[in-house]
Amino acid sequence: MCRLLCLLTLLHTALHAAQPVTRTFYVTGVECGSCVYMVQQSITETKGVEDATVIQLIDAYANVTYDAQRLTEHQIAQAVREAIPLHGQPYLATLKLKMPTYAAHASEVDAAFAAWKDIVWLETTDKAKGELTIHFHELKADAKKADPRGWTLAQLDAALKPLGVAYTLEKEG
Repeated sequence: MCRLLCLLTLLHTALHAAQPVTRTFYVTGVECGSCVYMVQQSITETKGVEDATVIQLIDAYANVTYDAQRLTEHQIAQAVREAIPLHGQPYLATLKLKMPTYAAHASEVDAAFAAWKDIVWLETTDKAKGELTIHFHELKADAKKADPRGWTLAQLDAALKPLGVAYTLEKEG
């Protein structure tokens, strides 16, 4: 009986395990193929990352597939920041999003980001179109926590849900 119960528990866990998510992070400071390699290596060495592809075009970006139960978007951005900078400046990751109703809800959205001002900041690229960019401050370790988690899109979801505001993340590739 115990064997059957253990097997059913394992099966339930496997079926309900979190699916990996893929996000596009836009990366500044990538100037050459070696930069691409450094950023990709730093991201892929992060525990919880399943796959990462860094592309350098006009804007460099990284498509990162990871376990959202183990990693936050902030931790991925920190991995980008920690890549060895080859041209003097650190590489910085951002998320771009579209929020069609931003103009109508700008004060509420901006207030949410004001509460997070020490960890992320919001840049309004085009208020009328609701084009926004999320920038990440350097992630600092918290003495009370073993693993610095940082900011996550789940926090944004929780702040926007009561407002009925929807957004989409820009994706490349």
